Amino acid sequence: MALSPDLLTNIINHSPEPVFWLMVGVFSVWGGVVRYLMDNQRRRRKRKWTEAVSQIIISAFTGFLGGLYSFEHGNSPLMALVTAGLCSTLGSTLLHWLWRRFFALTEKNP
Repeated sequence: MALSPDLLTNIINHSPEPVFWLMVGVFSVWGGVVRYLMDNQRRRRKRKWTEAVSQIIISAFTGFLGGLYSFEHGNSPLMALVTAGLCSTLGSTLLHWLWRRFFALTEKNP
């Protein structure tokens, strides 16, 4: 049974706010799982639960930041979910980039 894109968009746009943030969390965690699987497939290593949990926690954090950033800039709830998913898949790469960018700005403006 296929759901139409319009139905999914209506569900997302008309969800109560706590449900929306729960969806952002689910997208963020899923992005962490995807990132862990992508990294393991590239390196062809044995899977370890501790590494998976660590990646999921980092990705959930970055996905939440991405969803919050998108929401605060007035994007639609659907775009906030997309942003959360992308940011969570980037995970620690995004955090390192933001960290370097933030401290580069503070060093230029003492």
